[in-house]
Amino acid sequence: KNAFATSSTEKEVIIDLWNGEAIASADYGRLTVYMTGSGVGDSGANPFRASLRNGSQGFDDQSLASSAFTTSSIADSNWHHYAISFLSEATGVRSYFYVDGVLENETSLGSGSVGELSGRVDARIGALQTAPRGTSAIAGSGKLSGSIDEFRFWKTRRTSKQINMNWFQPVFGGANTEDSNTSLGCYYKFN
Repeated sequence: KNAFATSSTEKEVIIDLWNGEAIASADYGRLTVYMTGSGVGDSGANPFRASLRNGSQGFDDQSLASSAFTTSSIADSNWHHYAISFLSEATGVRSYFYVDGVLENETSLGSGSVGELSGRVDARIGALQTAPRGTSAIAGSGKLSGSIDEFRFWKTRRTSKQINMNWFQPVFGGANTEDSNTSLGCYYKFN
């Protein structure tokens, strides 16, 4: 959940997952979800963006929300819940973007299937771990200027029904012994 106005043209990183492999490596794997304060044509469109790479497969700097969703949609002085779900398909990666439990946009990104990231994957919330592909950013750049009330990372794709039923309440996770939440990889309640 977050509510803030971003006016910077720089990327504000929400989450950066990386397996520590060099960009040129066939084993390189990374997912970065971020916001930008300036959108296409300075209209503020496309503020939620992502890059996903596994070796040579994936996509870079693609919009997750519809063109109707702008920086004004974020900076409305209200808290909102944003959920992003990815599904790898033969023709690309299907992206689902939800606002307050409702599907706002569904789109296909890239041109091929992206497999499971290999090796140990480290994560950072709110800033980059290292420069993403095609940039010269340094570790710690892209700092998020906002508030996050809760963060969930699921190891499997959440359905629209699951997101809509649970976006506004705790999911009582944190243990691999609860059958309903064994796919909950990381849960920060920040309370």
